[in-house]
Amino acid sequence: MNSGWVRIVSCLVWMAVGLSAQTNTGALTGVVRDTSGGVLPGATVLAIHPDSGRTVERVVDAEGRFFLPALPIGSWEVAVEMPGFGRETQTGIDLEIGRTLQLEFALSLGALSEEVTVEISTPLLQVSTAEISDVIEAREVEQMPLNGRQFLRLAQLSDAVVIPPGGTRGGALQQAGPLPNVGGQRAGHNIYMLDGFKVTDELFNNLVINPSVDSIQEFKIQKSMYPPEFGGKASALINVATKSGSNVYHGSLFEFIRDERFDARNFFDDPNLPVPPLDQQQYGGTFGGPIVPNRTFFFVSYERQDTRRSITKTFSVPDSAARAGDFSGWDPVCDPTTVNPVSGACTPFVGNQIPAGRVDPIAQAFLSNVPLPTGSGRFQNLTSVEPQDKDVHQFSFRVDHRLTDTDQLLVRYSSFDADEIQPFGTSVQQEALVPGFGRTLDTTTRNLGVSHTHTFGLGMLNEFRFGYMRVDGGQRSLNVGNDFAAQVGLQGVSDNPRDVGFPQVSTAGLFSTMGDPTTFVSRDNEHFEMYNNFLIDRGEHQLKFGGYLFHLR
Repeated sequence: MNSGWVRIVSCLVWMAVGLSAQTNTGALTGVVRDTSGGVLPGATVLAIHPDSGRTVERVVDAEGRFFLPALPIGSWEVAVEMPGFGRETQTGIDLEIGRTLQLEFALSLGALSEEVTVEISTPLLQVSTAEISDVIEAREVEQMPLNGRQFLRLAQLSDAVVIPPGGTRGGALQQAGPLPNVGGQRAGHNIYMLDGFKVTDELFNNLVINPSVDSIQEFKIQKSMYPPEFGGKASALINVATKSGSNVYHGSLFEFIRDERFDARNFFDDPNLPVPPLDQQQYGGTFGGPIVPNRTFFFVSYERQDTRRSITKTFSVPDSAARAGDFSGWDPVCDPTTVNPVSGACTPFVGNQIPAGRVDPIAQAFLSNVPLPTGSGRFQNLTSVEPQDKDVHQFSFRVDHRLTDTDQLLVRYSSFDADEIQPFGTSVQQEALVPGFGRTLDTTTRNLGVSHTHTFGLGMLNEFRFGYMRVDGGQRSLNVGNDFAAQVGLQGVSDNPRDVGFPQVSTAGLFSTMGDPTTFVSRDNEHFEMYNNFLIDRGEHQLKFGGYLFHLR
């Protein structure tokens, strides 16, 4: 594949009210006044993140304003104090991903020992930006019933988001969750990010990592006003923030089981045979805590899903007599050597039986791989029960480290592996292939993200991020490597190793489609990305500029 480079050399944004917070963090801004409404320049603002013990201190500017960017999402407490005034503390500040919260403080005259504590609730309206977005919070992610534990299904909690039926090539490869339509845009026009790093398959516009829902802090669906470094797609920016460790060790274990002994019989199942099995096991856990209290934290998660499912389908296949050329009782079968080129008339075979010497040996070799009927009649005479097995593994390890009071480091590694057998082809492409001619589907993804944030003085901040992802896998035939064409001398077929197998035969509605799939979709690509954003706070105005480099190969 040819390499592709995308460079955004510099982006400059000047906003009159507030600056969009960083992609995987949030920001706090506000004004400090006295009870008469006058601003209090020189007041000290102290923001505390109880889970990690992190504190951020700022001095209010000449206009009474403060701005605290690049803060970890979660619960915060903010205290303001100034000599000659009582201390005011606001608690219960729930900072969401990519959101800037506006706070207001009114200090009363008094000693510093006098303190007023106010518990606030997060406002429903975002007043510092005109973006249209929704945040699916940790409580919803963890407590909503979620069959399959694919977090993207919760995107439907947001307005203008639906999960459409499949049908695209990208949808046929999707193993990490459904592809949502947002605001009427195509499902393949979303950008997917994990902690601010792209996890989008750039060839088919898929999400290729499905983090465990127990590892997700929250995720945001941004439908407009994207940050300047994230363009190139017409639909939504969906960004997931994973959990980080705290000063307290926390862990969880889970297992969900569905056993075949609880299954009912399908209408089409053979009543003389045991109920086809359907076993599902999904298990895993999380663990996080401090490596160095108040400085270094870790969080690890693992999840596995094993599905052993049998599918019952019916097909129309030729019986032994038809395979030998005996079509007695069928509509007349014309001898192709007797066709009149003008009238199209022909002479049927005597007795509607093709002579043994006239039956093509390649056709006979092909039909020897097609199952015989299990029932009587010409149509729907084969009932087949085939396994549709699927295994999914996902792993994530995250470290947050406070290098100094002005330097924060985040490192996260995630992997996602999925393997699936589709015995009758994929329903996304409306396939119903005779047994023995199905597909396999696999996805292997590795993602690494490193982020460094440095604060310069009281009004400047630099954020650098580096991301790497590789994804490979796709569709393959169950008969890959079986070179049927070479074995029987069939000419004019593909010699691509991915396509090697059996040809596909269609009989215009007489029999079910026989043979391997005709198209296979796959990918093997990796990308590197680097972001650097520089923020300057100037009271009522904030500047943001930086660069973005993306390399795909």
